[in-house]
Parts: sequence; structure tokens; C-alpha cells
Amino acid sequence: MPLQEICRDRLLRIRAANAELRAFVYIANDEVIAAAGDMEGRTDLPLAGMMVAVKDIIDTADMPTAYGSRLYSDHRPAMDAAVVALLKAAGALIVGKTATTEFATWPPTETRNPRNVEHTPGGSSAGSAAAVAAGLVPVALGTQTLGSVIRPASYCGVVGFKPTYGRLPRTGVKALAESLDTVGLLAGHVRDAARVFDALVVGDAAEAPSASPRLAFVRGPHWDVASADAHQAIEAAVTRLRAAGLSIADVEMDPDFSEVTAAARIIHDYEMRRSLMPEFIAARAKLDPSLAVGIERAARWNAADHRRALQLVEDHRQRFSRLMQGFDAVICLAATGEAPRGRSSTGDPIMNAAWTALHAPCLTLPLLRGASNLPIGLQLVADRFKDTLLLAWGSRVTELL
Repeated sequence: MPLQEICRDRLLRIRAANAELRAFVYIANDEVIAAAGDMEGRTDLPLAGMMVAVKDIIDTADMPTAYGSRLYSDHRPAMDAAVVALLKAAGALIVGKTATTEFATWPPTETRNPRNVEHTPGGSSAGSAAAVAAGLVPVALGTQTLGSVIRPASYCGVVGFKPTYGRLPRTGVKALAESLDTVGLLAGHVRDAARVFDALVVGDAAEAPSASPRLAFVRGPHWDVASADAHQAIEAAVTRLRAAGLSIADVEMDPDFSEVTAAARIIHDYEMRRSLMPEFIAARAKLDPSLAVGIERAARWNAADHRRALQLVEDHRQRFSRLMQGFDAVICLAATGEAPRGRSSTGDPIMNAAWTALHAPCLTLPLLRGASNLPIGLQLVADRFKDTLLLAWGSRVTELL
């Protein structure tokens, strides 16, 4: 079937599914079908014909970009964000914009979790995770500031990849906390995430992966917050991986590693207030009330608090790099458990915030199940700039499980 017909059928399917799913806030029209015609037979482009959705926190010149806020309901950026421009240059077809929480913060979207519509899909990349989980696109762009790629990927049962901080460009992405914001990928398979990452970050494969990665099983620092069924699921997976021949050592992080989570929240809040101050001053009444209160509450942190938090995190980055001299990746939980019931909250990023603050690449694999048979992500974390190796190891773990 010609690529244009495939694209037209896919758009029809997205529109039909979105009536209930509410993963997309904008669905492309004839312009993407025309672009599909241009991609026919383009074997010279690495992503030729791949249909990709884009989180609505990321600028698109040919589609509205509202950042999940009614303040920007009619906003049309002059140019694509850098990552969108790179996708198009590599041959990808942008089929629509996916729902985000307001400015990628916490007020929930209307998106449904395809695994169980009575449970949250997570946030803030809710629409991207749900679109992939429903099989509407193979890959969608998301962003993570604390846990907004990895957590919804875990809840919706898809692959979530948060690269090393700064590995994918953020020009044209609405800033929330500039020291943490990271563009990431939601995908149906590790191979699709790897294919897109390789196309966007050319020449990143500096070394070949080992045949059998050396993994460190880390329960902490917030193991006590995770549910009993999540404990059981990941421990059973580790047992199976060991039985399959992988080297996995039980490792305790430094006793003060939990401080990184607290520091990440200080950095997040201080920089969020700074980034959203224009909207807060100009149109506070139009913000979600809980977001307005959150911006106001963030004033409790000052520049000295922010500096100390940044310094603490940098110290732990160096400690983590030293630990990872003996390991290829950490294996840990991607979320505290299954997606919480109800949609009044997007869930807790406590299992993600420290890794995000360390600027480490994180990969969640939809390999675990909870007590209600909903997905729980198995997360792999590597040292900075080990992105392509992490993806290779993720494929290996997926094969074994």
C-alpha cells in the first residue's frame, strides 16, 4: 500500500480512537499526507515514513502549540522546535500533538490510560504514552523534568527513554526547570526508540555493548514507598535474569542518596516559578488553581537554596559515575507500582526524580505486572552519555524476560 494511503488510514484510526482516548489535542490533516508522498521510496532518510506524535509542550509551526494551557489556546509558533525540525529532516511524519499537563506540571489531562481507563495514564507526557500504548503511533516525543517520561511509560506499559540531559535539543520546548528538562521518547519497542535516537543524535555509538551487561540491582532510596506487588515483580524479574546468566549484584546506594530527590524538588520548584512568572503575573486567574498555588508556594526557596541543591546534586553525579565504573547499568523500579486508580492525580515521581537530577539516561521496559495485572516498568539507568549502550542493554533484558 502506498505510504500516503497508510498515512491516511492511520489518521482516520487516530481520530476514531481519540474520541475516547483523548491522547491527542490536535490531529494532522492533508499536509502530512502530502509529506508522506514525498517520503515514498526515500531509503536515504533514516526515519522515512515513520509516524511520530509530539507532546504539546514542544513547538510546531504547522500545528497549534498550547502547552496544555488555555492561555495559549490560539498559539501558533513561527518555527518548529529543534527536535521536531530534526525529525522532519530525518523523514518522520508528524501526525499530531499529544496532551500534556499544563506547562508540563501536574494538573491532570483528560487522557485515558489504554490499559484501564479507570486509572491515570500518568503525567506530564500522558498523551504521548497513551498514544503509543494504544498502538496509534510507534514513537511519540515527551519531556521529563522529574518523572514525566518514565512514569507514564510505566503506567501505560510502553518503553520510555529519557536520554542524558541535553542529548536531545530543547530549543523550542517550553521551559519548566532548565536544569532538569529533558526531551525523551515513548515507544512501543526499544528498537523504535533506538532508531529515532540514532537519527537525532548521529555518531553517539562510541563503544560496542558487552555481550552480558554488569547490572546493579538497587532497591533504594525510596523502596519503602513502592507497593508490595512492585517489590515482588522486580525481585522475580531479577531472579529470572540471574538464572538466564546475567551478572546482577545487590547494591546499596550511599545513605544520603535520598537527599537528591529533595534537592531535585527544590531545583524544580525554584526554576518553575522563575520560568512561569510571566504567565503568573499576566494571567494568574487563567491558570489551573493548583498550579497558581504551586508557583506561589515555590517562593519559599531562594537563590541560596537553589545553589545548595545544585551543588549537592553535582556531588552525587560524581559519586554515581564512580559507582558505575564497576557496572553497566542500574536496575530498579520505574514507578511505585501500578497506575493509581482515578484521574485526579498523575502519580508520584519519587522513583524518578533523583535519576533525572543526576542527568543520567533512563530506560523503562514494560516487563512487570502488578496485583491487578496492570503494567509496572522495570527501569535501567546508566552513567551519563551511555545512551546507546543503555538501549542495547534494554533490548537484551527484554529478550531474556
